[in-house]
Amino acid sequence: MQAPPAKPGQSATTAPVGAPSTEPTPSPTPTETGPTSVPVTQTCDQLVPAQALYDYNPNFAPVPDYTPAAGTDAALIESYQGVACGWSNLSSGNTVEIAVAHLGSEDIEKLANSLVLTTPSVPTYGGVDYFKYANGVGTANAFSGDYWIVARSAEFFEPGDAAQLVASVKAALA
Repeated sequence: MQAPPAKPGQSATTAPVGAPSTEPTPSPTPTETGPTSVPVTQTCDQLVPAQALYDYNPNFAPVPDYTPAAGTDAALIESYQGVACGWSNLSSGNTVEIAVAHLGSEDIEKLANSLVLTTPSVPTYGGVDYFKYANGVGTANAFSGDYWIVARSAEFFEPGDAAQLVASVKAALA
């Protein structure tokens, strides 16, 4: 299992998703041996079914064989046996990226504690979750039990812009 290359409050998650970002985003602070993770078994189509994607914006389509950019939270999540999904706006070309990891309770707590220091908390997603808009890209960090959900896109200007998609993911994880 790969340990994140960053310390709390720092990350190399600067790969563009619709727009470049130079703002650091937090990564989990794992134990000495790395985080405890469980494979995420849901597929992208289960996390965000076609109807949920259409309800969000009928101009989005799945990106076949989506691979997150190296150094991003989505790539980190995949290294934790998680799943990363991408959908593209057929007009603008902007991508919506959603990644989900199933971590141990202690690792979820450490991640949430690091987010408290760097990212505004929001009640938008049904819990104590986080959203930050920087350099033209909005990033939501949400939790559902021991699941860490990251939704990132140039389409997200405020927390509510990601709400429907995060709700779909949370429903699929319940």
